[in-house]
Amino acid sequence: MIARHTLTYVGSRGFAAILNLASVAVFTRLAPVESYGAYLYVMSWALVLYGATCQWPKYAFFALYDEARAGVQVATLARILAGTVVLASLGSGLAAAFGLVPAGITGAVVALVVGITLFEASAEIARTRLRAGTVAVSVVARAVLMLGLGSAALHLSQDPLHLALAVAAANALAALPAVAAVLPLMGGRGSRVEAGRLLAYGWPLALSFGTAALAASLDRLIIGRTVGPEELGAYGAIADFLKQSFVVFGEALTLSMIPIAKREARLGGWPAASAILADAARAIALLAAFGAVFFSAFDDVVIAILLGPDYRAEAQRLAPVLILASILMTLRAHYFGQVIYFARTSRLELAASVAALVTVAGPALLLIPSFGVMGAAIAFAAGQGAACLVFILGARWRAEGAIAMPLPGADILGIVGGALACALLLWAIGLTPWGFAPAGQALRFVLLVAGFVAVAWRYDVVGIARAVRGRLAFRTR
Repeated sequence: MIARHTLTYVGSRGFAAILNLASVAVFTRLAPVESYGAYLYVMSWALVLYGATCQWPKYAFFALYDEARAGVQVATLARILAGTVVLASLGSGLAAAFGLVPAGITGAVVALVVGITLFEASAEIARTRLRAGTVAVSVVARAVLMLGLGSAALHLSQDPLHLALAVAAANALAALPAVAAVLPLMGGRGSRVEAGRLLAYGWPLALSFGTAALAASLDRLIIGRTVGPEELGAYGAIADFLKQSFVVFGEALTLSMIPIAKREARLGGWPAASAILADAARAIALLAAFGAVFFSAFDDVVIAILLGPDYRAEAQRLAPVLILASILMTLRAHYFGQVIYFARTSRLELAASVAALVTVAGPALLLIPSFGVMGAAIAFAAGQGAACLVFILGARWRAEGAIAMPLPGADILGIVGGALACALLLWAIGLTPWGFAPAGQALRFVLLVAGFVAVAWRYDVVGIARAVRGRLAFRTR
């Protein structure tokens, strides 16, 4: 089941990632840098509002899910989410009424929050019930709709608010397959007892996710207010490109493996879940190590293909720091952060989010005035690193209710060593006269893929090698 779910999620997320990268490529060619920067500024505020109000219920639901009470829990979750959306809308409306935010931006932010909430909540319920195929359809549909509707909006008008509304509509429409799959469970009555359990578990998450969302967007918000939307456009384009590349695949791994680990924890306790989580750690390490080698070796080619001419020079300069930041974000969100589903408390998540916010805010305020977007990139990477350290040290020191996520150190070192060996080989080929010619680039790419497959097979990442050996053994009987 793990291999099948992983392949389903990775396949759908991989295809969606390609389409999302195509969206970045199209948007950065259709929109001037300042328009794309203004869109990113609106999206940043939407993500902060979503994180502070509408994100926590789905995580509390997954952590407390019980198949025996599925109908009541889903119905209760739907009602709580409706309340959080109303709360977010009222708060945004008051901000517009008092003149704090222009009405147009307020409307776009609320539309994005509603669309993201519909998509994320319905997909979370479906993946909790192990409906991998349904979630995969919604994920691919969102990518297709985002590319189509976003391109149409920019073709008709280069207004960043129109692009934001198109992205909101793409999220809402893509939620329909997942909504249809869980709709039979929504007809039941909600429960005050279940609502109390969700609130008791989730209130620290509401604080931590709001804090984490602000930490993740603070660099962009400061750039938008100080340096300007044109610089934010170039910075956000390369950052979003790397996010799609690292975080999306990391999310695919957690979507496939964490629900199974959670089920094993319910049935067999923490030792049963630890083996699956250790495999997830190997998979994340493989993704991070070889992803870093790929972007370091082919950054000029990838940036030239995916970003418009006005974005390329700045993206090339920022790439090394943002690669590190993306890796740390993947580790923080899609491995260490998953501990909230197994621990008795979610307070460690809050501590990590506060550490990230403080670590981003200080360097950002100090570095951005002098170093511009490079200062923002450094601050963002530092914040993600600080959050990872809080998860590691907090669990090791056995903070109240904390659980240490397994870290198979020897295997991770072996995976990183294999990636470094590939990096040295690619670097050596690049020193030859033909190393960066088309034939040399093709050879470097083939060698990188071969190294990735060899290391994945050596450490049996997500059980694929074991599954293949079993299938071959069955056929030889």
